[in-house]
Amino acid sequence: MTIHVYGVLEIVEDKRILLHSLNDLVNKYESSDSPYDLSEVEESFIEGMSKGIVAFKINITKIEAKAKLSQNHSTERQERVIKNLEEKADENSLQIAVLMKKNLLKQEDNRS
Repeated sequence: MTIHVYGVLEIVEDKRILLHSLNDLVNKYESSDSPYDLSEVEESFIEGMSKGIVAFKINITKIEAKAKLSQNHSTERQERVIKNLEEKADENSLQIAVLMKKNLLKQEDNRS
């Protein structure tokens, strides 16, 4: 799946927004059993590292998306891909597996 986002870039100067965004990223991408907690990191370390980060937002004017979900492959192959994605059990893999299942059902409906 790909998404192209077009828009106007705006640099975010507010350090509170940057720290909030960093915290959101850590919470999202650190595994649930990770001992890492941004609130336990020394403030001076975060301030120093933050100097190398440019926070921005995009005011979106256009979005283009494509879904390449192996629809050009056989049903058997798609089912194997879905099974392998489900075995990975990470959020992204599971979401792609769900989308592939929906796409597979749609393909089967169109054949009927």
